[in-house]
Amino acid sequence: MELLLVLNLHGKINSSSAVRKALAELKVERKFSASVVTDDDSTVGMLRLCKDYVAWAPVEEGLLATLLEKRGMVSAEARLDAPALSALGYKKYSDLANKMLKEHLRLSQVGGIRPFFRLSPPKGGFRKSMRRQYSERGVLGKNPALPDLVRRMV
Repeated sequence: MELLLVLNLHGKINSSSAVRKALAELKVERKFSASVVTDDDSTVGMLRLCKDYVAWAPVEEGLLATLLEKRGMVSAEARLDAPALSALGYKKYSDLANKMLKEHLRLSQVGGIRPFFRLSPPKGGFRKSMRRQYSERGVLGKNPALPDLVRRMV
C-alpha cells in the first residue's frame, strides 16, 4: 500500500451526488485542491467513481515535502511554517513527509494540518486536454505525469 496524490481539476459543478460525496471523502471538493490519500480498495473505488473530475498518481517524498513547505496550512489563515512544524514535533518538512510515507498516513490523520492543499493553476498552462483521461492524451484519471504538473502548480 502506498500514498496517492489526488488533484481536483473540475470542482463539483454539474456532478452527481455520489461524485460530490466521493470528492468530500477525498478532501478535494474545490477546483485545484489536492490531498494525499492511501491506496486501499475503498479509496480506489472513489477515485474510479470521480475519474472525470480528478487526477491521481503515487506521491514522491520530495514533492510531498515541497507541498507541505509551500502550501501546507495549519488553519484557514496560518501557514505550516517552522514554529508550527516544531510544535507538531518535526524539525524539517522532509521528516514529516518521510513519516507519512513510511506509516501510510493521510493528511487528515496528521494532527494539526489542514487535510488538503490549495494550489494555483499551472504555470505555462495545461499541455494536454483537461477533459480527457490520461490514456486518451489528457490529464484526468490515473496519471503518471501528475507530479510534474503539480510542481508547476505549487
